[in-house]
Amino acid sequence: MVNRNFFKDLLNSFFGGNSPEAAKKRALKNIAKNLSKTKYHFYKTSSNEIDPSFAKFFYEIYKAISPAQAMIQSINPKAFKRIVIDNSLSDKQLESLGNISELAIIDAAKKKPLKEVFEQTKLYMDAFSSEFDSNKISAIDGVYTKLMGFVNFVQFDYFFMLKKFDSSLKEHNFSNPPRFIPISGTYVLEDLKNFMDVAWSLPFDSSWDEVFKLIKKVKGVDPVSPGVWKKILARIRYLKENRIVEMLIQLISEDPSYNEVYAAKDLYIVDDFITEVKKQAENTLTALKEKQTEGKIEVLLNQIFGTTQIEKLKFYTEAGSAPFERKKIGKFEYCEPLSYLKKFILDYVKKDVKELSDILLVRGEWANQELAAPMSEAFHQLVENADKIIALDNSLDDSVDLGLKMKTHLPRTERDKESRNIIHSTLNFVNTSAAKIILGSVNLFITYGKNLKMVLEDCIKPHPTLIRNWKDIDHFAEGKLKQMCISVYKEFFSFVSLMQNFHIEVNEDA
Repeated sequence: MVNRNFFKDLLNSFFGGNSPEAAKKRALKNIAKNLSKTKYHFYKTSSNEIDPSFAKFFYEIYKAISPAQAMIQSINPKAFKRIVIDNSLSDKQLESLGNISELAIIDAAKKKPLKEVFEQTKLYMDAFSSEFDSNKISAIDGVYTKLMGFVNFVQFDYFFMLKKFDSSLKEHNFSNPPRFIPISGTYVLEDLKNFMDVAWSLPFDSSWDEVFKLIKKVKGVDPVSPGVWKKILARIRYLKENRIVEMLIQLISEDPSYNEVYAAKDLYIVDDFITEVKKQAENTLTALKEKQTEGKIEVLLNQIFGTTQIEKLKFYTEAGSAPFERKKIGKFEYCEPLSYLKKFILDYVKKDVKELSDILLVRGEWANQELAAPMSEAFHQLVENADKIIALDNSLDDSVDLGLKMKTHLPRTERDKESRNIIHSTLNFVNTSAAKIILGSVNLFITYGKNLKMVLEDCIKPHPTLIRNWKDIDHFAEGKLKQMCISVYKEFFSFVSLMQNFHIEVNEDA
């Protein structure tokens, strides 16, 4: 007896009953059948065309939301976040926010010390952010998510899609009834996918009162009648729950496996807003501090050098640093303080301080020579530091040493990570060397100054004990030795004060 399955398999092998193509056709036929059972018969299977009823469905939505489109387009996209947040702030928060605005901080700095303004701003910032508990943050983020869902739905290009069904259609003009004709489904395939992206994430069961109140508060009228919006949501919900758009895409693309999941996307704005407010306040305070520092630097430069126009180094300069900054590799960190230090040592230490040191340390008869050693060593090391600055600066000449290395590797940094690392490490080395010279010199100025103060305190005694021949060396200095000591002490103090206006640190890993 012959097995019946044998004949069935034989027939299938001849007519392709189990072939992928046959299975695909059966699946598409079932999809078309399921679509026909829904309320909206948007597709003609026989001609693979989208029916005019589809265009009529979306035309009614377009007509209803057209006024809202105009409203939304007139609002700056960046303003939506602020509209939602401002509407949620308490009176206390609004007051705190006003007190940490740029204008308020600048105004406060005119009346109070900057330190006090810093402290006051922090208190206002803490008061502002403390009211944002988890419930309030969640509520604000929820309203914004819903608002942007509405904005994206409204801004969908309904007109572009509908014009494919009636080329005479005019945008936002509803005076003449449209004459929609059937069109090939391929013309609206991408439109359908884009529509799902903005429509399927809408929260159908939520209240939209707060969203509409916000828009009305800004524009003066409701974007859409609440009753009309409710009907639109009901229609969209029916499309989504019955997978009507998905089935249209499957039939048009002849892909029964098509299945995109469009889940609601929660948006979060509160944390970023608080960070932005804090950053703006900090930037304002930093700018004020920098301005104050610049003012102090100018005063000290004039006091020390008699001018603010100090000669720059040859290669360790802002201009020399620019190529590295443009490529975001790093920069020369201490151009200003290092140039000031070089000039101060060459113009003052090697002249005026040398003259004083020769009198005190060479001609002076110290009761204990070891007491003179710190001053002597500090002076000589300061002079050596000027040579170190010149050597470091010259090493950056692009024809020798470090400068040549960086010049060679700079053009390769876009494509060669190793070249980028070489320049980065070289910059670290140069900046660390500069920082060590500056900080080391500051310590030397302090050492020399402390010992000089000790000498001054000793000389006013009836019988000086530190330097035994004070009268003799004062006579050699034409009676001006005490004044010379005071002058050098003040200059060192001023220069150390100048250096303290720069943030200088040594990178031990360089």
